[in-house]
Amino acid sequence: MDKSLIFLYITTLASLLVSSSALCPHESEIFRYSLQSQSHISISPYPPLKVDGNFLERALASKQRTGYTAVLFYASWCPFSCSMYPTFEMLSFMFPQVEHLAIEQSSALPSVFSRYGIHSLPSILIVNQTSRVRYHGQKDLYSLVQFYQTITGLEPVQYFDGNQSVILKSSEKSIIQSMSNMSLREISRSEPYLVFAILFLCLRVLMYIFHRVLACLQAFWVLYVPHFNLGIFGETSQIMGRILHMVDVRRIWTKLRLCKTQNFHKGAKNARVWASSLTSVSLGESSVRSSSSS
Repeated sequence: MDKSLIFLYITTLASLLVSSSALCPHESEIFRYSLQSQSHISISPYPPLKVDGNFLERALASKQRTGYTAVLFYASWCPFSCSMYPTFEMLSFMFPQVEHLAIEQSSALPSVFSRYGIHSLPSILIVNQTSRVRYHGQKDLYSLVQFYQTITGLEPVQYFDGNQSVILKSSEKSIIQSMSNMSLREISRSEPYLVFAILFLCLRVLMYIFHRVLACLQAFWVLYVPHFNLGIFGETSQIMGRILHMVDVRRIWTKLRLCKTQNFHKGAKNARVWASSLTSVSLGESSVRSSSSS
């Protein structure tokens, strides 16, 4: 009889262990979240709970939720989200009174993000039963702590020393260094949205510079070019007038005509001399021929 009781006790304990191990981690986290949301007394802090879109809508629409809920919208492919998640995890330990949820981009439909006004990642949203506030600012720990204090009116239960902030900065630097070691083709393949954003900013800068340069050229043309042209023409006309005053064009033209007529007369005289000499030479030859024939 005692052996049967011992055997029954062992089998019951084994079944309990098997059932507890069969419980998936996601369900245990959901159970922990429901327990934390229903309890009014702050319990020990937990890391952010990773949820999907359906669970997020049910959690935020629940009437049993009485406090604040902080939601991190992030993307696993985004390096800024990867550096933001440890900071959000620190916030969950600093503010255990606030429920912290994290939702990845691929685990929810785009309608969920648009419903809460999320158009860029990463983004932090603090929600209660009456309002929801999205964080717009720097993504460092100090600025986020001030945002929590302003919205919730709560104080952090613990502070992190400088070493942990240094770890966050070193992780950000490591991400930047890893991207700097990559070629442009690899960056365009791995981060196409980042490349498009940089190209968009470059185009905006070029358009701004082009408009400013065009406006300056138009102002310069309106203010200086007409006076500049008139001044040039006035100066050139004065110079030409002085040159014409110094040089008598008519006298030069008459001298040229006299030179031409003198040259013409000399040419005519030379032609007459050549003609008379030729006639004399021809007459002499004819007389010599007549005498020789006689």
